[in-house]
Amino acid sequence: MIDAYTHLDMGSAQPVADLEQRMRAAGLDRALIVETWSGDNRECLQQLISEPLPMFRVAKCFRPDQERSGGELLSSEMVRALRVKTADLHRLGPVAAKLESMGKWLLPHAESGIGALTEELLRLAALYPGLSIYLPHMGWPRRDKKDENDWHRSISRLSKVGNLIISVSAIAHFSDEAFPHDDVSHFAAYLLATFGQESLVAGSDYPLFEKDRYTQYIQLAGKWIAGSMEAGHRFEARLFGEQLANQQG
Repeated sequence: MIDAYTHLDMGSAQPVADLEQRMRAAGLDRALIVETWSGDNRECLQQLISEPLPMFRVAKCFRPDQERSGGELLSSEMVRALRVKTADLHRLGPVAAKLESMGKWLLPHAESGIGALTEELLRLAALYPGLSIYLPHMGWPRRDKKDENDWHRSISRLSKVGNLIISVSAIAHFSDEAFPHDDVSHFAAYLLATFGQESLVAGSDYPLFEKDRYTQYIQLAGKWIAGSMEAGHRFEARLFGEQLANQQG
């Protein structure tokens, strides 16, 4: 079982060991650790890339104005996804083709809202039909705690993209209520009805919530995906490849 979207708690003395401990308590075997836009966890991720731990894979940020921001980031087997802002998707160029050919994931960010992101993703999907897209955070159903008016339509349009996976993650970020955040559960229900269980995965967005509730957040996301923690198997298999197949065999 996997935490499909997490950062590292950089306030911890040992951020990677801290995440490992929380994962064990939650019964998780693997995780995708995502670089932050601030880059505060970049050094830890570079260490993981240099000295890999088998339970982790890494998503790096695409920063087109910096050196080594494109295809070079994908050379490591540990790096399985590239995090890209909506505003930079048109600047991917050959990097999108490299993601497609390598079977790695485009991990977009909706800083301008899900409507603008949807247009860009549909354009890329038409240009690169084999491109794998991993849409996190329930597709950002709210912005500044207000419902996105075009969220339902955007999700319906994106459900037609065959290589798209979506995560139930960052639950607390979109909620105005205390845990278990019932006010956003209907978004997950719509995703389940629209995408189906096999295209949904559970992520935590750790540590951006009550950190001591790590296990509860993972369990809540799994519950909203029809009560199954196995829904993300297709995504997990693509992240961990032969390693996962050998363990299951």
